[in-house]
Amino acid sequence: MCSRHQRQLATAIKRARQLALIPYIKGHSA
Repeated sequence: MCSRHQRQLATAIKRARQLALIPYIKGHSA
């Protein structure tokens, strides 16, 4: 896998992690 695709994948993972963490944190603080 080339570095450009690796960077795109890392960005997608980071974004998905943030989206997944928001409801996770809300659920725990409630």
